[in-house]
Amino acid sequence: MPKAKALTIKDDNARVSPYSKSKPSKSTTSSKSNADKENADAKPSSKPKLSKAAAEIQSQYSDFRDIPLEEFDDEVPCYDDASIVRRKLNKLLTDKQNIPGTNKKWTQASMSKEMEELMGRMGAVECHRNSTGPSPRSLGTFLKKKGKMGGGDSPAYYWGYVLLEKLRIWEGGKKSKAREEAEMEFSGGLVREDPKNLGPVIVFKGGPSPYWEPHGRDSLYYRLHYLA
Repeated sequence: MPKAKALTIKDDNARVSPYSKSKPSKSTTSSKSNADKENADAKPSSKPKLSKAAAEIQSQYSDFRDIPLEEFDDEVPCYDDASIVRRKLNKLLTDKQNIPGTNKKWTQASMSKEMEELMGRMGAVECHRNSTGPSPRSLGTFLKKKGKMGGGDSPAYYWGYVLLEKLRIWEGGKKSKAREEAEMEFSGGLVREDPKNLGPVIVFKGGPSPYWEPHGRDSLYYRLHYLA
């Protein structure tokens, strides 16, 4: 009996050449790249480099509130006038930086709280007779004043200056030329008074014109000088 021939079925779609090495699609590569980015460790945020002066003071004190300030008659002499203190406090508020050592931003509420903290540590000082300490209300009123010594009788002026001075030293800031000149001219600091609250000054007709000078605190609250 003759052998049956094997049935051969021709398949036009049959593959005769080996599979080529395929590259992953772009979508696969992209998704893998995104996954790697998501799983990668976050880079630590770089902190601003401290100046030599700041590094030295921060190695001595862990809290800027503990930095001692020079005192005169049991008070810190103020060498910046009220307008300068007001400008610097407003800058802290607008820059929205963190209070050193905390995650809290500078706001009027946190600022007055810091002033109250300093007063508790250093002791109260005599300010305007109607003042109630560096409260949020007194701070808000002080920030709205105008003029070089507008609000100079406010506790927010004194404790604002103390706060700024401690922050300046903590950050290694230098004294301005105007500040150094004020230290030489007013050895005891400026008088913490608002000229508008000093009462009327009687000037005789035809007489010399007086002006108010914020001189050292070892003198009267104000002095009248007669210009030639």
